[in-house]
Amino acid sequence: MRILLAGGGSGGHVTPLRAISQSLQKQYQGKLEITVVTDRIFYAQTKFLFQAESDIRLKRVFSGKFRRYNGKSFVWHIVHLPTLLKNIRDIFLIGIGIVQSAHYFLWHKPDVVFCKGGFVCVPVGIATRLFGVPLIIHDSDTHPGLTNRFLAPWATKIGTGMPSKYYNYEAEKMVYSGIPVSEEMAPVTDSQKKVALKELNLDLKRPVLFVTGGGTGAKELNAVITLVAEQLISAGWQILHLTGKNKASKVQSARDKLADEQQKYWHIAEFAEILPYVQAADIIVSRAGATAVQEFANARKEVILVPSPYLTGGHQLKNAEMFEESKAAVVLQESQLRINPSMLVETIQGIYSSRPSHGRAAELFNVFAKPHAADELAKLILTTGTSS
Repeated sequence: MRILLAGGGSGGHVTPLRAISQSLQKQYQGKLEITVVTDRIFYAQTKFLFQAESDIRLKRVFSGKFRRYNGKSFVWHIVHLPTLLKNIRDIFLIGIGIVQSAHYFLWHKPDVVFCKGGFVCVPVGIATRLFGVPLIIHDSDTHPGLTNRFLAPWATKIGTGMPSKYYNYEAEKMVYSGIPVSEEMAPVTDSQKKVALKELNLDLKRPVLFVTGGGTGAKELNAVITLVAEQLISAGWQILHLTGKNKASKVQSARDKLADEQQKYWHIAEFAEILPYVQAADIIVSRAGATAVQEFANARKEVILVPSPYLTGGHQLKNAEMFEESKAAVVLQESQLRINPSMLVETIQGIYSSRPSHGRAAELFNVFAKPHAADELAKLILTTGTSS
């Protein structure tokens, strides 16, 4: 069977493909050919994520992004020339991507296509429609993305990361699968945490704060951490900080200004395999991207969410609102932290010092765990592919 998995633009659209590919290989007994298609910009990160999967073919195609900024009017998007010109340019890039995808379909003839999300799925999805190949899409956020809303009428099945009440897709197409993440993302034992601490060369006696803005990073979140890192380290914390691609230099410059003794407690990287980071963490500060949140829920971690206010439809704001209403995570708004960065330090200290209730939010967060999501989606893909 030949299977095409597509996703790009962010880690949240690619890391699930790795989990699904592993489940596909476990479940299928015959010859299986898996191709992962991503966009040119996120190809390097995709290659990094699949570096151990030598039998999986990686492809990159052109894709375009339709820029729509939360809080900006329709007129603004027309009169703001840089945005307008980029959107016009990307229409042509989508056209190129459709031709590239069609070329692949002609030569490799996939039996079924799974699109995780991101604008790379537009040219892939159009080619899928043109060649009459069964299509499965998956939506992680509480607010369906534009790409999936575009592809939904053609989809054979639609997997959802959140309960179906958050979506207005055709009910008979929807499957509430959860978000596929690595099966290694599970509640962390004391021995696993100790191994992770040693692997990352961390102090075994200091609590660990893990900060991440997702695969592409978060400039504003990075800026807040640079302002409060000294406070956190002085309070006894050590920081694991994933900045995102091309965003480490400013953070490293801020670290260089600290005393030598403090610098060793601030570990900075642009991108990494996050499993040991999650396992080592006592508290995680993160954007509210659905895939990352699912990983933290599966690992039963205490989480502070700082949702991006800029993304179209405010989907991270809606994700964070759902978890906050369930008392499963603490939510801080970027606008609050911009005015008072120390609020983050106070929140972190408050969560960590609130024993014996410390851990209660993590238990509530784990209610949202769907550890078998990758297996369920792999089964759906295989069933769809064999019946086509």
